[in-house]
Amino acid sequence: MIPMPPIIALLFSIFTGFVASGCSDKENSNHSLSLNPIGHVEKKAGLEISGLVKSKRHGDVYWAINDSGNPPAIVPINTKGKVVSVSGQSISIPGVQNKDWEALAIDHSGNLYICDVGNNYSRRKELQIYTIPEPHLNGDVSEKADLIRIRYPDQELVSPDRLIYDCEAAFIFKKKLYLLTKRLFDASTTLYRLDRKEKNTVNNLTRVTSFPIEGYVTAADISDDEQILVVLTYKSLWIFYDFPGDDFFSGRKMKVGLKGAGQIESVVFTDNNKLLLVNETKNELFTITLNIQ
Repeated sequence: MIPMPPIIALLFSIFTGFVASGCSDKENSNHSLSLNPIGHVEKKAGLEISGLVKSKRHGDVYWAINDSGNPPAIVPINTKGKVVSVSGQSISIPGVQNKDWEALAIDHSGNLYICDVGNNYSRRKELQIYTIPEPHLNGDVSEKADLIRIRYPDQELVSPDRLIYDCEAAFIFKKKLYLLTKRLFDASTTLYRLDRKEKNTVNNLTRVTSFPIEGYVTAADISDDEQILVVLTYKSLWIFYDFPGDDFFSGRKMKVGLKGAGQIESVVFTDNNKLLLVNETKNELFTITLNIQ
């Protein structure tokens, strides 16, 4: 076992447990972790779960969405992967389309942000965010969604051949929505912030910063106390903490290679130190516990 440094330690626990050292400076610390599933999400929840958030209204409930080709609906599940709506089915969202739902976020008031931001070939110039209050579990249909139209302010200046405007990760920080791009061109990510929510126009996102994340971003979440940001790529989990304001990448950070879990496209904090993850197609559930001291 690697000796634990005196200032910061990060403990990963998955059943049998695994320990990796952290770092006391702001340089990347690299580790790897083999994952074993703790269960499965029911197939009727969908096989292409692309976003997952923790409910602010219901105990042990997590809202999930599926990506393109699936109905415009959200699914409430618990930590055992069981669909927990009264009907046992998904809850439809009226009047919207699922062109490519790839990310889901929730604010502290319980408003869901369904991000129709999938853009594999970077040719979509206008994207959609649908917002709804959390539904009741005994209904089959949600309230009507509000539409926020968005675009990347710099997209017109870049050739679509560079493939840098896909997105599969979103989270709320200080009451604002943030999006992390999946850049196939260079395996980095760019962080954008939604500052305006005008209904009768297309809202320009605000470009915040970029980071060489060394992979294709598939999901992100921030702890309820807003102290830890986690970002998933196909092969790794990044943990960012001790950051000033929304300059998430300038604080301390750790990269953890993930093995044995397939393509994970959803991650959510179940509390300020524990993560729940779901992979695509197999619908396997995994947990990771973080202890940052």
